[in-house]
Amino acid sequence: MKRGIGVLLGLFAAAFALAQAPFTIVRPAEGSKVREKVKIDIPGDSIPDGGYVGIFVGGKFVEATVLDKGEKFYEYILDTKARNIPDGDLRIEVVLYVDFNDAPRIVDRSSVDVVVQNSANIPIPEDGIALRYKFVPGAQMVYNMEQRVAVSTITQAQNQLGGRAAELPLESESVRLLYAVDNRYPNGDGLLRMQALPDKGKDYATLTTLDQTEPRRYYDYEMAPIYMRLDPTGKEVFGSIPLYVPMQGTAGEPSRTDLFADFPLPSFPQKAVKPGDRWQGRFQWGKLDLDQIYEQPTVVENFPAVGQFLGVEWEMGFPCAKIQHAIQAGTKSIEGIKLAEAGRDFTDEKVAMTETIWFALDTGKIVKIIRDITIDRKVEQAADGGAAAGGGAMGAPAGGGRRGPMGAAGTGGPDLPGNGKGGGAIGEGFFQRGGAQGGGRRGGPMGTAGGGPQGAPGGGDTGLQRGGQTGRGAGGSGTPLYVRVKVQQIFTLEK
Repeated sequence: MKRGIGVLLGLFAAAFALAQAPFTIVRPAEGSKVREKVKIDIPGDSIPDGGYVGIFVGGKFVEATVLDKGEKFYEYILDTKARNIPDGDLRIEVVLYVDFNDAPRIVDRSSVDVVVQNSANIPIPEDGIALRYKFVPGAQMVYNMEQRVAVSTITQAQNQLGGRAAELPLESESVRLLYAVDNRYPNGDGLLRMQALPDKGKDYATLTTLDQTEPRRYYDYEMAPIYMRLDPTGKEVFGSIPLYVPMQGTAGEPSRTDLFADFPLPSFPQKAVKPGDRWQGRFQWGKLDLDQIYEQPTVVENFPAVGQFLGVEWEMGFPCAKIQHAIQAGTKSIEGIKLAEAGRDFTDEKVAMTETIWFALDTGKIVKIIRDITIDRKVEQAADGGAAAGGGAMGAPAGGGRRGPMGAAGTGGPDLPGNGKGGGAIGEGFFQRGGAQGGGRRGGPMGTAGGGPQGAPGGGDTGLQRGGQTGRGAGGSGTPLYVRVKVQQIFTLEK
């Protein structure tokens, strides 16, 4: 009887094995040359219910995961660039696990050897690469821009003891931006038209402008164009807002709630450069004076930055030059130096900005931009727990005093974005003429006129911050508070 049961179990196991497809990596093939995101395919019938896999790259464990199943295969995406995998030979191994007695048990495994080539086949001339835009009349580039804002706070006492501030994400918005080439001049200059676009499949987009503290809906007929003439390096020759003139015999009237998206393209050095080269570059920020919108000859504000050619690599299928602009500035104090020597998270007030650019060498256009801004502030809290200078939410300062880095109240500092008016990060680049707030005021790059996100430094002309008070407010008599605001903008070319 026992023998009969054993035979039946053996037959059942054999039938189960026959029903299962072999657990093996179908794609990529052995010896394949791969780059960027590598799709790993495994037969759809090869993983039993409750099974999961472990991913090993170069002999190192990456993660254990339950794979997503497509029509025919289980799929796993290995992002070689995000995991900083260098070019060269690489072994990818996938191990199949099932749990038995509350412990993982290896059932099968499969591996494949590939060659990573994220920087291969991109020639660099001996005299360097001249980074130049190729303005093709009629060409339209559409970018998805996503913006995230996060705030961290910690008391001075907690910081001195080595505490770490928890990061609270506050705002996240996305919008589509159009850059259309309307003309190319004989010297290579291009006439570029910039404007916001509705979300895909809709006739509107929801976003926050410089004069607003909350997002609102903007329809396609409100999205106005900005024109710029650029030289091939991206430097502005002139910028202009076209004046609406009604046709003769009509009673047309220009919109009073135009939405302008002023996000200038990055600029490049005049000379040819090689990987590792540095130069005096610039950040280019949108600049509109809504009171004199038809008279201003420029729509760009430049701020000095260090440029660097990081190297060449493939990005989104394009052979790209990877360029970075960076700047860091702030105050220096004896207390801050001591905190830095002790390895504390917060030291002095400072601002750091980096802009990483992937520029397609074959098409002469931007493929991707990642812009990171970090603002550190020290706030003197009022006795009631609010900020002393106009008390914004999360203890952030509002208006009053001479602006410092990124709109910091009363700290002085270099001529950086946000000095003069505003310092909040949400809404940077979007300007609205008219509307509920009346428009007219310029909030400044990286700043909201009359209010920013919760906890963002600065507060515009009026010193009014959401969740706070108006004006200078009472002197600080509570515990000093450190505030860190992080902003990230990601521009990605639509395919």
